[in-house]
Amino acid sequence: MNYYLILDDSGKLHSNCNHGNVFCFGGLLMNEDNYHNINQAYKKYIKQIKKEKSIANNIEFKTTNMSFKTRRRLLKVLSDYDSVQVFVCAKIKCLKRLDFNNSKDVVRYQNYMIYRLIEKLVKNEVLPNDCTKLYLKIDNQSVAHSSIDSLEDYLFHMFNDSSYYYAHDKRYIPDFECDFDVKYRDSKYDYLVQAADLLANTKHNSFNFDKKNDCSLAYTRKFLKKDYISLRLPDGINY
Repeated sequence: MNYYLILDDSGKLHSNCNHGNVFCFGGLLMNEDNYHNINQAYKKYIKQIKKEKSIANNIEFKTTNMSFKTRRRLLKVLSDYDSVQVFVCAKIKCLKRLDFNNSKDVVRYQNYMIYRLIEKLVKNEVLPNDCTKLYLKIDNQSVAHSSIDSLEDYLFHMFNDSSYYYAHDKRYIPDFECDFDVKYRDSKYDYLVQAADLLANTKHNSFNFDKKNDCSLAYTRKFLKKDYISLRLPDGINY
């Protein structure tokens, strides 16, 4: 069975970032059959909302331009789909070993975050270890795919050759001999990447906004799917 993992990020991985204290990846995991059904259903629903709001179909409906009511409406729709909502977050000020001025180092840490998310999904048996291929679709602004340390190669070697490369520490790696296919997508043309953007932004807001500055943005987290999977990094840090 093949699976799809669709991700986008929210926030900025930088020590002097003004986008909040936490950087997040968020999105959806689903099997191949559900992927095609959900993709068509969400595309149809977005077009319906665009029609209601007189937005042309060739214009991307960005999360940052959505009202609270529209965010809530879309989150409720996403929660009804046969998929798993997934998140991995990093507390920026606790990333002591990360050189934020080195773009390659930042990309490597982003790769590590995605690896740790997949590792958790396998350990929790949300992603079965007999998965044949995992397709990752990521917003093309999220990860520098020209990096020497390519995400696709990194994931393959981490799971299929545990002695190859340890990004941060030596740790138990679950048995997950799987092929990976990473694609970087323009969210303007990919509706499920747009959905991942909404989910990542919602999770990010739950950490970086509160009742003192924007209650509505923090409140939208209540509309995430109840059984979502979330990982917080670095390990052992509570936030």
